[in-house]
Amino acid sequence: REINLIAEDTNQWGMDFGPDDERRLPELLRALSDIEDLKWIRLLYCYPSYFTEPLVEAIATLPKVVKYIDIPLQHASGPVLSRMQRPGPQHTENLLKKLRERIPELVLRTTFISGFPGETEQDHSATRAFARSLGFERGGAFAYSEEDGTPAAGFDDQIEPELRQRRREQLERGFQRRAEVWADRQVGRRLDILVDRMEGDVAIGRSYADAPDIDNVVKIPGAVVPFEPGMVVRCEIVEVDGLDLVGVVVE
Repeated sequence: REINLIAEDTNQWGMDFGPDDERRLPELLRALSDIEDLKWIRLLYCYPSYFTEPLVEAIATLPKVVKYIDIPLQHASGPVLSRMQRPGPQHTENLLKKLRERIPELVLRTTFISGFPGETEQDHSATRAFARSLGFERGGAFAYSEEDGTPAAGFDDQIEPELRQRRREQLERGFQRRAEVWADRQVGRRLDILVDRMEGDVAIGRSYADAPDIDNVVKIPGAVVPFEPGMVVRCEIVEVDGLDLVGVVVE
């Protein structure tokens, strides 16, 4: 019932077809939407550089494309992004604001890297402020680690491992607070829940805001008859359990 699209850069799907073939990710989303038994299409690992207007329109208007986008940003400080050979933060900020405006109830996920060589306290603070201002509902952070053969591994200004971890924890706490606020706001709402499995008499599923294995779950207790994996049930959210939601079936 669900397809998760993920690639090194999912937005570039179709760019290797050649100049005479105009099929790109929007066309793929439309083709997948025609599959009758498919309920959800989820976009993961979409870099900000290739969000065309047709792609934004497809995400906004195709009902089967869940209003959830995973956009790995890595950092939000201009100097660090430059060293990473990535676009500056202004383009990304403009894009994310555009997505928020065009797609109601959009859930954004991102990941940041802490402690990249040369990262100053000012760079780190800029990333934390960026994350707060954009309000990512889902997010994670990783401490930078040297990889043999990469340019960054040869930089002289490596950050102490302890500082990398401390900055990662600060980013993670910010994501945690935002996720808590989002979860609290779901109480009283009615959401479609895709069932993944049963644990005793509790059905474990996910809302549109939760990618499998990396995000949170929705618990539906008291199932007299076990739900089959892949079922979609309408639930009212009645409470929050940590960052997970608890729902009761209403339809």
